[in-house]
Amino acid sequence: MQTHQNLTLITLSLSSFFLSFLTCTTAARTQPQDLLHSSCTQARYPTLCVQTLSTYTGPTTTPLNLAQAAIKVSLAHARTLSAYLNTLQLRQTSNKRQRLALNDCAKQISDSVDELSKTLSELQHLRMGTFEWQMSNAMTWASAALTNGDTCINGFSDGGDRTLVAEVKRKVTDVAMLTSNALYLIDRVGQRRSGKPRVNH
Repeated sequence: MQTHQNLTLITLSLSSFFLSFLTCTTAARTQPQDLLHSSCTQARYPTLCVQTLSTYTGPTTTPLNLAQAAIKVSLAHARTLSAYLNTLQLRQTSNKRQRLALNDCAKQISDSVDELSKTLSELQHLRMGTFEWQMSNAMTWASAALTNGDTCINGFSDGGDRTLVAEVKRKVTDVAMLTSNALYLIDRVGQRRSGKPRVNH
């Protein structure tokens, strides 16, 4: 009888431990997802925000993690775009205006890569005493990267290789959408610290 009671207690203890383990595991899995969805819901492109960051393999457990992840993704795409534009510059084209627009676009996106790199570095080295100043720097650089994309797109006219221009504009727009979401998430980090209302970008 005593043995049966002991086995029952052991079974109940193991069951309790297992349920506790499942609860902790589920919480560990759902909490980052909850943060992700609540962070992305007010972004300019919320669906893209969730899709992009849900597949990110790095840490995403805090608002700062999400902002850093968003900038890393945007930076990676900007670097790919910059390499693509540099390749296009090697092609010969008889349309002078398109060639100039392409060269200018390549310069703008190269600048964006530099600005996004500085943004990421600033977010990775935040300090208590200079937090607001550093967040302002990050916002400024990310905003400049976004503006560079607009400048690139606006530089193309209707002439020349329309298929090529459309492809360039599509790729630039893709990076701009990622950068816009990243800018919002950076702003969200700063506003959570200051308690001020957040705004979209």
